[in-house]
Amino acid sequence: MPLQRGQRVLVDTNVIIAAQDSGCLPQLLDGFRVCTVEEVIVETQRGRQRRRPERNIDEAWLRQRLELIGAVTDEQRIEFTLTHKSVGLDEGERDLLIWAAKIEDAWLLNSPDMAVLRFAHQVNWLDRLVSLDAMCRVLNARLAQNLPENFRDDWLVRKRTEF
Repeated sequence: MPLQRGQRVLVDTNVIIAAQDSGCLPQLLDGFRVCTVEEVIVETQRGRQRRRPERNIDEAWLRQRLELIGAVTDEQRIEFTLTHKSVGLDEGERDLLIWAAKIEDAWLLNSPDMAVLRFAHQVNWLDRLVSLDAMCRVLNARLAQNLPENFRDDWLVRKRTEF
């Protein structure tokens, strides 16, 4: 599925923080139908006291700007754990993948984490993965700083090819 403005993109904690750091988070939230899960929102708030103020993400603002924040039950987490081999997912990534499997509409997934890539390979979702770099290019977003390697499109293409 080619990436286009207005598409639904599911994002993890790392993507939200990197988008905030690079200054493109508001543009992403305006340009795409960005969704996540409750645990990812919680994770974006951890470590606030150790971050520079400009790196902090206002939780109320984020909740208001996201298209949808999915909920995952303990029963779904148990079922996921029993069904899938551990691939090293953190809680936010795990919940995002559980929720993604329940969504019937078309969606893309943005997570620069190897555990998510391994899982995506296991369930045949590699073609649903999209990089933060690609999203920024679609929007012609101006970045305050360069994206780390694992948020760039060339990294994602290389990793998909390795699988």
